[in-house]
Amino acid sequence: MRYEDAKLVAFLLLVMKGKRRRRLKQTEVARDTGLSQQSVSRLLRTLEERGLITRIVKGRGEYVEVTSQGLRMAEEMAGLATSIVEEDRNILVLEGVVVSGLGEGRYYISMPYYSSMIQKLLGFKPYPGTLNVRLVGESVWKRRQLNAYRTLHIPGFRDEKRVYGGAWLFRAKINGYEPAGIVIPERTSHGSEIIEIVAPEYLRSVLGLKDGDRAVIEVYIPDNGA
Repeated sequence: MRYEDAKLVAFLLLVMKGKRRRRLKQTEVARDTGLSQQSVSRLLRTLEERGLITRIVKGRGEYVEVTSQGLRMAEEMAGLATSIVEEDRNILVLEGVVVSGLGEGRYYISMPYYSSMIQKLLGFKPYPGTLNVRLVGESVWKRRQLNAYRTLHIPGFRDEKRVYGGAWLFRAKINGYEPAGIVIPERTSHGSEIIEIVAPEYLRSVLGLKDGDRAVIEVYIPDNGA
Protein backbone atom coordinates (compact mmCIF):
# COMPACT_ATOMS: atom_id res chain seq x y z
CA MET A 1 0.00 0.00 0.00
CA ARG A 2 1.33 3.43 -0.96
CA TYR A 3 1.88 6.07 1.70
CA GLU A 4 -0.79 8.41 0.35
CA ASP A 5 -3.31 5.56 0.21
CA ALA A 6 -2.43 4.56 3.77
CA LYS A 7 -3.07 8.11 5.01
CA LEU A 8 -6.49 8.14 3.38
CA VAL A 9 -7.44 4.74 4.80
CA ALA A 10 -6.23 5.74 8.27
CA PHE A 11 -8.46 8.81 8.11
CA LEU A 12 -11.34 6.66 6.87
CA LEU A 13 -10.97 4.28 9.81
CA LEU A 14 -10.94 7.17 12.28
CA VAL A 15 -14.02 8.74 10.72
CA MET A 16 -16.10 5.55 10.52
CA LYS A 17 -15.19 4.29 14.02
CA GLY A 18 -15.53 0.64 13.07
CA LYS A 19 -18.78 1.04 11.12
CA ARG A 20 -19.42 0.65 7.40
CA ARG A 21 -22.24 3.21 7.41
CA ARG A 22 -22.42 6.26 9.61
CA ARG A 23 -24.08 9.64 9.87
CA LEU A 24 -21.52 12.28 10.81
CA LYS A 25 -20.90 15.99 11.17
CA GLN A 26 -17.66 17.49 9.91
CA THR A 27 -17.35 19.66 13.02
CA GLU A 28 -17.35 16.53 15.18
CA VAL A 29 -14.84 14.79 12.92
CA ALA A 30 -12.58 17.84 13.12
CA ARG A 31 -12.80 17.83 16.90
CA ASP A 32 -12.12 14.08 17.18
CA THR A 33 -9.19 14.02 14.73
CA GLY A 34 -7.59 17.35 15.61
CA LEU A 35 -7.83 18.47 11.97
CA SER A 36 -9.32 21.68 10.70
CA GLN A 37 -12.83 21.53 9.29
CA GLN A 38 -11.39 22.52 5.90
CA SER A 39 -8.98 19.56 6.00
CA VAL A 40 -11.81 17.19 6.95
CA SER A 41 -13.92 18.45 4.06
CA ARG A 42 -11.02 18.04 1.64
CA LEU A 43 -10.22 14.50 2.82
CA LEU A 44 -13.83 13.37 2.63
CA ARG A 45 -14.06 14.76 -0.88
CA THR A 46 -10.86 12.93 -1.85
CA LEU A 47 -12.19 9.67 -0.41
CA GLU A 48 -15.34 10.09 -2.48
CA GLU A 49 -13.41 10.95 -5.64
CA ARG A 50 -11.20 7.87 -5.15
CA GLY A 51 -14.29 5.69 -4.88
CA LEU A 52 -13.66 4.68 -1.27
CA ILE A 53 -16.89 6.15 0.13
CA THR A 54 -20.26 7.39 -1.02
CA ARG A 55 -21.86 10.44 0.60
CA ILE A 56 -25.31 11.89 0.91
CA VAL A 57 -24.99 15.44 2.22
CA LYS A 58 -28.14 16.68 3.86
CA GLY A 59 -28.62 19.57 6.24
CA ARG A 60 -25.84 19.92 8.78
CA GLY A 61 -24.76 16.31 8.55
CA GLU A 62 -24.04 13.70 5.95
CA TYR A 63 -24.53 9.98 5.52
CA VAL A 64 -21.30 8.14 4.65
CA GLU A 65 -20.93 4.55 3.47
CA VAL A 66 -17.69 2.70 2.76
CA THR A 67 -17.62 1.19 -0.74
CA SER A 68 -16.35 -2.29 -1.65
CA GLN A 69 -13.08 -0.73 -2.80
CA GLY A 70 -12.80 1.12 0.51
CA LEU A 71 -13.41 -2.13 2.37
CA ARG A 72 -10.63 -3.88 0.43
CA MET A 73 -8.13 -1.17 1.30
CA ALA A 74 -9.24 -1.13 4.94
CA GLU A 75 -8.82 -4.92 5.11
CA GLU A 76 -5.34 -4.61 3.64
CA MET A 77 -4.31 -2.11 6.31
CA ALA A 78 -5.97 -4.22 9.01
CA GLY A 79 -4.00 -7.23 7.82
CA LEU A 80 -0.74 -5.32 8.14
CA ALA A 81 -1.68 -4.16 11.63
CA THR A 82 -2.67 -7.69 12.65
CA SER A 83 0.67 -9.06 11.46
CA ILE A 84 2.50 -6.57 13.66
CA VAL A 85 0.32 -7.37 16.66
CA GLU A 86 0.60 -11.14 16.22
CA GLU A 87 4.37 -11.03 15.79
CA ASP A 88 4.78 -8.83 18.85
CA ARG A 89 2.49 -11.12 20.81
CA ASN A 90 4.77 -14.10 20.17
CA ILE A 91 8.09 -12.31 20.69
CA LEU A 92 9.54 -10.82 23.86
CA VAL A 93 12.14 -8.16 23.05
CA LEU A 94 14.91 -7.71 25.60
CA GLU A 95 17.71 -5.13 25.45
CA GLY A 96 21.04 -5.07 27.20
CA VAL A 97 24.79 -4.74 26.87
CA VAL A 98 27.42 -7.39 26.29
CA VAL A 99 29.51 -8.27 29.34
CA SER A 100 32.26 -10.77 30.12
CA GLY A 101 31.27 -13.94 31.91
CA LEU A 102 32.93 -16.12 34.52
CA GLY A 103 33.69 -19.02 32.17
CA GLU A 104 30.82 -21.12 33.49
CA GLY A 105 29.05 -21.14 30.14
CA ARG A 106 32.07 -22.54 28.32
CA TYR A 107 32.52 -25.23 30.97
CA TYR A 108 28.95 -26.50 30.85
CA ILE A 109 28.26 -26.11 27.12
CA SER A 110 31.47 -28.07 26.42
CA MET A 111 30.05 -31.05 28.29
CA PRO A 112 28.63 -33.64 25.84
CA TYR A 113 25.38 -33.97 27.80
CA TYR A 114 24.44 -30.28 27.68
CA SER A 115 25.68 -29.86 24.12
CA SER A 116 23.63 -32.80 22.85
CA MET A 117 20.51 -31.66 24.71
CA ILE A 118 20.78 -28.15 23.25
CA GLN A 119 21.19 -29.65 19.79
CA LYS A 120 18.15 -31.85 20.34
CA LEU A 121 15.92 -29.05 21.65
CA LEU A 122 17.10 -26.04 19.63
CA GLY A 123 18.23 -27.81 16.47
CA PHE A 124 21.88 -26.76 16.36
CA LYS A 125 25.16 -27.84 17.92
CA PRO A 126 26.21 -24.95 20.19
CA TYR A 127 29.55 -23.24 20.10
CA PRO A 128 31.32 -24.18 23.37
CA GLY A 129 30.55 -21.02 25.29
CA THR A 130 27.81 -18.46 25.92
CA LEU A 131 27.46 -14.76 25.22
CA ASN A 132 26.53 -12.90 28.39
CA VAL A 133 24.21 -9.90 28.17
CA ARG A 134 23.29 -7.67 31.09
CA LEU A 135 19.71 -6.51 30.68
CA VAL A 136 18.95 -2.82 31.10
CA GLY A 137 15.88 -0.73 31.85
CA GLU A 138 12.48 -2.40 31.65
CA SER A 139 14.03 -5.53 30.14
CA VAL A 140 15.13 -6.55 33.66
CA TRP A 141 11.53 -7.12 34.73
CA LYS A 142 10.27 -8.12 31.27
CA ARG A 143 12.59 -11.13 31.45
CA ARG A 144 10.46 -12.46 34.34
CA GLN A 145 7.67 -13.14 31.86
CA LEU A 146 9.68 -16.11 30.63
CA ASN A 147 8.92 -17.87 33.91
CA ALA A 148 5.42 -18.56 32.57
CA TYR A 149 6.62 -20.15 29.31
CA ARG A 150 9.11 -22.82 30.33
CA THR A 151 8.66 -25.70 27.90
CA LEU A 152 12.12 -26.65 26.57
CA HIS A 153 13.86 -28.22 29.53
CA ILE A 154 17.24 -29.85 30.04
CA PRO A 155 16.95 -32.13 33.09
CA GLY A 156 19.75 -32.17 35.62
CA PHE A 157 21.87 -35.28 36.00
CA ARG A 158 24.34 -36.91 38.34
CA ASP A 159 27.67 -38.56 37.67
CA GLU A 160 30.13 -40.24 40.03
CA LYS A 161 31.44 -36.87 41.22
CA ARG A 162 28.53 -34.46 41.58
CA VAL A 163 25.01 -33.38 40.67
CA TYR A 164 24.57 -31.05 37.69
CA GLY A 165 21.59 -28.70 37.46
CA GLY A 166 19.07 -28.46 34.67
CA ALA A 167 18.23 -25.49 32.48
CA TRP A 168 15.40 -23.96 30.47
CA LEU A 169 15.84 -23.01 26.81
CA PHE A 170 14.15 -20.46 24.56
CA ARG A 171 14.64 -19.98 20.84
CA ALA A 172 15.85 -16.45 20.10
CA LYS A 173 17.55 -13.99 17.78
CA ILE A 174 20.29 -11.57 18.79
CA ASN A 175 20.85 -8.43 16.72
CA GLY A 176 19.00 -10.18 13.90
CA TYR A 177 21.18 -13.30 14.06
CA GLU A 178 19.63 -16.75 14.26
CA PRO A 179 19.51 -19.57 15.13
CA ALA A 180 20.28 -18.80 18.74
CA GLY A 181 18.84 -19.53 22.13
CA ILE A 182 18.66 -18.31 25.70
CA VAL A 183 19.80 -20.63 28.45
CA ILE A 184 18.34 -20.10 31.92
CA PRO A 185 20.13 -22.42 34.36
CA GLU A 186 18.19 -23.66 37.35
CA ARG A 187 21.25 -22.85 39.42
CA THR A 188 23.63 -20.02 38.55
CA SER A 189 26.00 -17.54 40.14
CA HIS A 190 24.70 -14.77 37.87
CA GLY A 191 22.04 -12.29 38.89
CA SER A 192 18.67 -12.37 37.15
CA GLU A 193 19.69 -9.38 35.00
CA ILE A 194 22.28 -11.54 33.20
CA ILE A 195 21.14 -13.82 30.40
CA GLU A 196 23.27 -16.34 28.53
CA ILE A 197 22.96 -16.88 24.81
CA VAL A 198 24.05 -19.91 22.81
CA ALA A 199 24.49 -20.18 19.06
CA PRO A 200 26.25 -22.46 16.58
CA GLU A 201 28.97 -19.82 16.10
CA TYR A 202 31.15 -17.57 18.26
CA LEU A 203 28.81 -14.59 18.48
CA ARG A 204 31.40 -12.02 19.50
CA SER A 205 33.25 -12.72 16.27
CA VAL A 206 30.27 -13.18 13.93
CA LEU A 207 28.47 -10.03 15.16
CA GLY A 208 31.59 -8.03 15.96
CA LEU A 209 30.58 -7.62 19.60
CA LYS A 210 32.69 -6.43 22.49
CA ASP A 211 31.94 -5.59 26.11
CA GLY A 212 29.56 -2.64 26.36
CA ASP A 213 28.00 -3.13 22.92
CA ARG A 214 24.21 -3.01 22.69
CA ALA A 215 22.36 -6.28 22.17
CA VAL A 216 18.72 -6.75 21.21
CA ILE A 217 17.37 -10.22 21.90
CA GLU A 218 14.08 -11.35 20.39
CA VAL A 219 12.80 -14.32 22.39
CA TYR A 220 10.21 -16.58 20.77
CA ILE A 221 7.37 -17.26 23.17
CA PRO A 222 5.92 -20.79 22.89
CA ASP A 223 2.25 -20.93 21.93
CA ASN A 224 1.59 -23.60 24.52
CA GLY A 225 3.15 -21.74 27.45
CA ALA A 226 1.37 -22.22 30.71
